[in-house]
Amino acid sequence: MFNRINNELRLIDSDGCGSTACVALVRKEGAANVLYVANVGDSRAVLSKSGAAERMSIDDKCDNPGENARVKSGGGIILDNRLGGVLAVTRAFGDHALTRVGLICTPHIVKYTVKPFDKYLVIASDGIWDELSDADAISLC
Repeated sequence: MFNRINNELRLIDSDGCGSTACVALVRKEGAANVLYVANVGDSRAVLSKSGAAERMSIDDKCDNPGENARVKSGGGIILDNRLGGVLAVTRAFGDHALTRVGLICTPHIVKYTVKPFDKYLVIASDGIWDELSDADAISLC
């Protein structure tokens, strides 16, 4: 689905603009409720587990060692902690000109079986996460 959205954006000339995304789905599997979280970029999902914060997504930023290694092993470039010296994230929709330096739109997917003490999920963009820690966001709800 993420690739399909990215390809649709290519049709409307989104080379110079892009976006991140974090999507959650709860699905009944047998007797369990299973949470799936898919994300690209620095939009994030944090679960409240009895008042404690647990991250349910991976920040796709240049300072993430796994993402940094992925970009460089594919011949991509990270300069000044930015992809191609331009973008702070390593995965996003749009910004198609940066695919030559390592940008992809393939999401990270986390699967988690929901427990009775799991209360809620906070999903927000970097505008929140640049200001609040995961624990701070959970404590505000």
